[in-house]
Amino acid sequence: MIRRGEVWAYKPVIPRPGISTLRLIVSADALNAAEHLNHVLAVHILDQDLESELLAPRIGEHGWALVTTVERVVRSRLIEKVGEATSAEIAQVTNGLRVALALDPPPA
Repeated sequence: MIRRGEVWAYKPVIPRPGISTLRLIVSADALNAAEHLNHVLAVHILDQDLESELLAPRIGEHGWALVTTVERVVRSRLIEKVGEATSAEIAQVTNGLRVALALDPPPA
């Protein structure tokens, strides 16, 4: 099963130069577990630092997760799991998504 926080290699329909082929899964595991849905939500992992810890947190050796690139990803195009974000890294991504999408913070 695909899980939130995993890094996957992605095979686009039309490869484009300069567009990352790594995706960080950001959809909730309840959505990811619904295999009848053929999409999950992910963000692009870039190979260059945008120098914004909030909008592009570092995901280990994989690169930087650009939270403004949330997209639906077809499951069958996720070809190989190549890693996983740490809990601290996914917390940074979650915070960046919260800011980028103007979502309320979780209740205290």
